[in-house]
Amino acid sequence: MELGGYDLGLHGLQLRLRFKAAQAFVDWLPITNKPAMASTQSILETNLVQLSHTEPGLARRLRQVTPTPLQWQASRSGPLTASVDTGGHSLALASRHDPMAEAGKMVAKIDLKKHAGVIVLGLGLGYHVQLLSELINSNVLVIVYEPDLSLFRAVLERIDHTRWLGQPNMVVVGEQVDRAALIGRIDRFSGTLAQGTILLTHPPTRQLHGAQIDQFGRAIGDVLSYCRTNIATALVNASRTIYNLTMNLHQYAAGAVTDELLNVASGYPAVCVGAGPSLVRNIDLLSDPKVRSSVVIISAQTTLKPLLDRGIRPDYVTALDYSMISQRFYEGLEALPEVTLVAEPLAHPTILDAFPGPKRVTANRFLDQLLGEEARPIVPMASGTTVAHLSFYLAQHLGCDPIILIGQDLGFSDGLYYCPGTAIHDVWSGELGPFNTLEMMEWQRIVRHRGHLQKMEGIHGQTVYTDEQMRTYLKQFERDFSAAKQTVLDATEGGLAKQHVTRVTLHEALHKYATRTVPAMPIPPYQLDPQRLAKAVDVMASRIEQVTDLRRLSCKTLPILKQMRAKQHDPVQMSKLFERLAPLRRGVEQLGEVFGIVNGLNTVGAFKRARADRAIENAGADAWDEQRQRLDRDIENVDWLIQACDEALGIFCSALDNLQQRHKQLGSQQAAAA
Repeated sequence: MELGGYDLGLHGLQLRLRFKAAQAFVDWLPITNKPAMASTQSILETNLVQLSHTEPGLARRLRQVTPTPLQWQASRSGPLTASVDTGGHSLALASRHDPMAEAGKMVAKIDLKKHAGVIVLGLGLGYHVQLLSELINSNVLVIVYEPDLSLFRAVLERIDHTRWLGQPNMVVVGEQVDRAALIGRIDRFSGTLAQGTILLTHPPTRQLHGAQIDQFGRAIGDVLSYCRTNIATALVNASRTIYNLTMNLHQYAAGAVTDELLNVASGYPAVCVGAGPSLVRNIDLLSDPKVRSSVVIISAQTTLKPLLDRGIRPDYVTALDYSMISQRFYEGLEALPEVTLVAEPLAHPTILDAFPGPKRVTANRFLDQLLGEEARPIVPMASGTTVAHLSFYLAQHLGCDPIILIGQDLGFSDGLYYCPGTAIHDVWSGELGPFNTLEMMEWQRIVRHRGHLQKMEGIHGQTVYTDEQMRTYLKQFERDFSAAKQTVLDATEGGLAKQHVTRVTLHEALHKYATRTVPAMPIPPYQLDPQRLAKAVDVMASRIEQVTDLRRLSCKTLPILKQMRAKQHDPVQMSKLFERLAPLRRGVEQLGEVFGIVNGLNTVGAFKRARADRAIENAGADAWDEQRQRLDRDIENVDWLIQACDEALGIFCSALDNLQQRHKQLGSQQAAAA
């Protein structure tokens, strides 16, 4: 039974069949030492068809390789086993006696209550992977790395692995390890991996390919770091994000959005300007009027002032920073009527208020959910991790091709953090003196995170310091570049090398592509739509009433859940408690839409709920214990929901006040104009 979003876990009273040990699967796993298929070719084809559903590139490569000669035989327990000649020595790929028992011992190391991600280093004959796939559900991600394609093909010719090949949560990586593609493949599982991962090494594979196993281990470590960083950011910033979004609701509901920009610069080059230290080496090339008229310039907000100081007015400035300090990027600027700010609505509201020019915002799922029927259909753009990523996505949205990157160092070139002349230097100006120079403060900014610093080779072969955050940004960039239909040119003069780009100088790129005048970009109106703004006021007032109702129902539900836990073995009392829950359940169901909205704030509670679900599903407890665990989980979940309602009410009331003030100001302006 469920109460709105509360799973009360009472269905746990119905016992479900569970296998208590890996060995229980031996008798029915589809091991093809029996004549299950007509030939090795048909076994191979069936396996590859399944694999191509999720890993088409790997399946194509497997079709083209010559299989490694293996010595096959039936094990004493029945399933096939095999060995490979390693140059005068025969290495067994699985036990000659009982390969399934051996696989069971490997899989037994995994605690599914703790491990939501399993990294399998080496396929071997695949029995351990097949066994693992039968033990898990779709909430567990398995990444299988097999560096030897010839051996992989030989195994697929003899053993049926179609039960797990091609499953969405089973990622198979071959000899070509593309970190960007791997991140793209598992990005949606970031929350899963953040709940705990384990490495499972196949010993014969390590013996055969130890260097490749170690290399992949380092690569997957970077990928896991990327996932953890993204999830940690989401958990920490959820409240701040919702606050920023709702305080920008006036612009989202009644202002200009990015739809009008779709493909308006199709086929024209764009230059995305980042704030890396190397920017000073080529930024002046953009000041040539002929060049300037032949490219679309998209600037991160950090680099707006350095561009303006050189007489270069970008077409677009991108912003998505949470912090209020970002308004410093626009202090003291003159009006910029021809420069458009493109901001994600989660940017701090002071950014949109401080920018002295026209503004557009990107699509946002939460605000669409909040506005309900009043939401406008907006063509979505990818969400940026940084303004540099947002600049790249904007160039794609505009239809620009090629996309040229400058100032995207992703490292601390020349011991500096920022390009000279950025607004952050103005922030630091009050601390400067004979014994505290800008260079010293730049270095202090870097070494403050010395525990995360790493030396890497730069584009010119020199050593460059970078950190975990920068490496995370690099991985996302490389993922985006690998999927881009446009030509991506990296004209950055320092920092780290990037995959899936063509290295050029900015002079070369401009000479080849900046050959014709870019059409005029559409400029949005400054004024908000008064009718849409009035509707946003009404929507927010209604949402506040709905959240208040949801909180009231949740507060009534919580003590009933606690009584259920105390009276769990008393069927008479449990029946009465069910009757008390029924009207509350109906009330929550009627508030389903606002329930989803509030859960946007309840990220910590949702994370804990997912982790508790995993522990319950893999605990192997009896029905009564499982029911108690589910009730404990639901009590905690409802408690977190009440806290989320409290937080939502505070944020939404502030947003309503902001909307009402802006609606009143707009009315006064219209009256004065009339």
